[in-house]
Amino acid sequence: PPPPPTPLPPPVTAPREPAQTQKVDQQPEFAALNQWRGSEVKLQTHKGGGSERNLRWSTDNLAPAAASIVGGDRDSSSWRQKLQMVEKLLSENGADVDSMAYATVYLFWISVGAIACVEDGTHYRPNHHAGSAERMYGAIEAAERHASEIAQNGDHHRARELRALIRRLHPRLPAFTAEFTQSVPLTRIRDIAHGKGDQHGKCREVRQEIKHTIQNKLHRCAGPEDLVATEAMLAKLTAPGTDYPEEFVNEFKIFYRELKEFFNASSVADRIDRIANEQGAPGTASESSKKFLQAKANVDALSNVDALGDQTVMSILVECLKAIHNARSDIIGALDHAGDLKNAPSSQRQQWRLAEVSMEDYAFVLLSRLLNTLGAESEPPRSDICASELKLALEALALTSRTLSLSSGGDQEMEAIASEAATLARDGLPNGEEGGLRVQAIAERARRSAVDFCELLESLFDGRASSLGNALGIDGESVNVFTEGQIRASVVFQSAKLASLLLRVSRQITGAAGWDCVVQGTAIGAFKYVDRLTPEACAQFNEPVVLLVANADGDEEVSTLGQNIRGIVLCHALPHLSHLALRARQAHVPLIAVEDDKLVEYARSLMNQGSVKLCAESTGITLEQTDEAGSTSKTSPSTTSTSKVLKQELDADLSKATTVIDLVDLHAMGTDASTRIAGTKSAMCAHLSAIAEKSAGETQFLAPKGAVLPFGAMEFACANIGKLEHLESLIVELESPECASDAARTKKLCDNIQNLIRSLKPSESAMDTISSKFGPSARVMVRSSANVEDLEGMSAAGLYDSIPNVDPNNREAFATAVGEVWASLYTTRAVASRHAAGVGQLSAHMCVLVQEMLSPEVSFVLHTTHPLTDDVNSAYAEFALGLGETLASGAIRGTPCRMSIEKSSKNVTVNAFASFGAALMRDDESPTGMKSVAADYATHWLSNDAVKRSSVAARILAIGLMLEHELSPRAELLAQDIEGCVLPSGELCIVQARPQP
Repeated sequence: PPPPPTPLPPPVTAPREPAQTQKVDQQPEFAALNQWRGSEVKLQTHKGGGSERNLRWSTDNLAPAAASIVGGDRDSSSWRQKLQMVEKLLSENGADVDSMAYATVYLFWISVGAIACVEDGTHYRPNHHAGSAERMYGAIEAAERHASEIAQNGDHHRARELRALIRRLHPRLPAFTAEFTQSVPLTRIRDIAHGKGDQHGKCREVRQEIKHTIQNKLHRCAGPEDLVATEAMLAKLTAPGTDYPEEFVNEFKIFYRELKEFFNASSVADRIDRIANEQGAPGTASESSKKFLQAKANVDALSNVDALGDQTVMSILVECLKAIHNARSDIIGALDHAGDLKNAPSSQRQQWRLAEVSMEDYAFVLLSRLLNTLGAESEPPRSDICASELKLALEALALTSRTLSLSSGGDQEMEAIASEAATLARDGLPNGEEGGLRVQAIAERARRSAVDFCELLESLFDGRASSLGNALGIDGESVNVFTEGQIRASVVFQSAKLASLLLRVSRQITGAAGWDCVVQGTAIGAFKYVDRLTPEACAQFNEPVVLLVANADGDEEVSTLGQNIRGIVLCHALPHLSHLALRARQAHVPLIAVEDDKLVEYARSLMNQGSVKLCAESTGITLEQTDEAGSTSKTSPSTTSTSKVLKQELDADLSKATTVIDLVDLHAMGTDASTRIAGTKSAMCAHLSAIAEKSAGETQFLAPKGAVLPFGAMEFACANIGKLEHLESLIVELESPECASDAARTKKLCDNIQNLIRSLKPSESAMDTISSKFGPSARVMVRSSANVEDLEGMSAAGLYDSIPNVDPNNREAFATAVGEVWASLYTTRAVASRHAAGVGQLSAHMCVLVQEMLSPEVSFVLHTTHPLTDDVNSAYAEFALGLGETLASGAIRGTPCRMSIEKSSKNVTVNAFASFGAALMRDDESPTGMKSVAADYATHWLSNDAVKRSSVAARILAIGLMLEHELSPRAELLAQDIEGCVLPSGELCIVQARPQP
């Protein structure tokens, strides 16, 4: 199909010429001198100078770690003293994120001169600095071990924070190998100052400069400024037109290399060439590191200028990335607690650690060059790369993700991205649009993961750099660019650019526009921004508005946002069948999800420019300024008509309050009676169980067994403790006009009601019955089944709580879960939703539906009438790995696998492949009953087996159409919203059905 129209101006295209890209400077000369932000380092022939220090040390309102650094810096003028102060901080505080983050910022600013190091009046040779570095290295390795332990215990976020900091601390420590811990290290500079290599005395003046600016200073009070001075001297000695003796210059170059080793500023090639051949080097790591040097030599042999699209260059760059990954894997394995270097001296371990860190830095350089050659940085950026270039780009994405995974201690999400990208590169893409959709899914996931990591770095450094910089009087530019510099110098930055390139390529193939119609419609209103969709955020609007929304969890209640919300533009992807999407559809509020950064920028450009018109259709989306006025009210079902529809259905029968009713017995009571006793959801699940029993052939499915605690059980439990009248009085107060206009009062009442209900528990006989029904090793889902949900005209999808994976034999756990479900009837969202629908609070009742807990391989939601086109001849389904909460809530970022299924032919069209980064799986050991694992689509049939995918979709459609007939209460068919799953055995299970909104 043609790409949907957008209001963005069309890109200007011109015939492509053989464009050239400038080769990235791989080993910038005099890096320390070029990066120096401190006072000018002057070469001088006499002692003195360099005594200026920061003018401010304010510890007011600082975090303890920051206050410790600021106070320590005030009392520490020299580099040695500052290192020893940081050593004390890291040794005492262990794996503390705050301490390590502030130390990272502080040591970086020292290394570039933003924090001055001056002589402290004492004489300490560099071996003292090396000793402090060795002790700090021990503390950092202990933090690394701690990160591994907490990751194993499930705290992956903090482990990622620690590892990000650890990798940035390592290069800031001086080396502590034997030549630097001896009592008189770096003696070559003394010989140079005394005339070595200066055969005819031509270097007397520069020797005096070397003696006073470098030799004496280095041996008396070493600091980063000595490396800068050495680079300045080398620049002077090698400047064009000079004729200093070659032997003298060569001796100084050797010293420069030694000094870089001390400051851990050596090039990756120099470091590996040195350590891979020394005695005791780990065999496998040494060999793979040497292979990396060979691959690097191939890169170095390339021309300095690369043609755009040069696949020979791309292949050599990708091969070098592979060599980096192999070498780093071996080095990290050797450094592991069971590796070849586990008992090696810490000095040797440090050098190998810095080797693999340097390799990651070099990967950044390779990726910069690869992106240039692919045209990712051209203007306009390329999107029409050929199949072989696409293969290389996918290989590079896989290697980039593996690079990040290694640096993060084996991050599962990065590994899953790498696995899928590598599989696509190896096996090739499906033909046509499906191939573009596969690229789109992996690119979306990779970009989202990169953005998440960038946000982690921002959270680590932004506030801390600002507070520390202000306290120390650091110049504003150094403070402002610190976090950006950490991100832009990271491989993750290149990963984001590579993913963006692949997204452009995928949209070129599919014709997608970068935004997604979730709910159709047209809206006109002032264009306003909110961070989240909450009633509080929307209460400020007293005119029709279209909202630009930064974040949504997928559980928001649209009906409570007010009558002025006419349209929603969400800045990230959202499942079409999530709770938020269903509620927006019910409220007739058009909703689009923007998946392209440039479109988000375009949308932001319309802010505060007057009214906008949003037209969202399945065939295209437009968002543009307009002079049209927004209507005074949106088109939606009226409160009165909704109340009329619900009046009969809200009649609740509380006479069975003291019993537990099996779903089989509930169904036998008939639909009307079972609905009044246990709610539409329970009645429907009972009906599903009966249908499942007799299902066969193409429409065969399973339904989980279950039982209900009927309406009135909560009130009965409350009466047993003498609190029923009090509960009813609180609910009556919720109905008052004063409460309806006072959000704070409503919240306080809801909190009081919920706290009272959470203290209730089912009767002992009820818990005995549940326990015996499900057996000693069972796990159950404790679900809501209110008389105000799953109704035609009021689905209330996701409004009330369900508790997964509860042990019915654990009385306390089961009673707590039941109390939570009962209490969810009176959340502020639920109360506001009923108020918006004109439903009285006293009319609402909650039954608890208890069903066996399933362990799905794949979950799905099916709408038997296509919700995006209203086509009755087509159905629509969304799929996700693991439990269905991923689909229902929308809290996990990404898109599901989306399929449209033509009813008569059963032809399946894939509209999107899944890009969720995580899958929720059953976990009997977790307090939540679930665990989040990285979703791996690399070999799963949902992405890779078109035959099985179509077969499963056809079976689901057949069951859906059969249920449409079975569950429609009138002569006309009622479209159904069906939730279910595919079990590991391949069997299909239906867990819920309700009228489609």
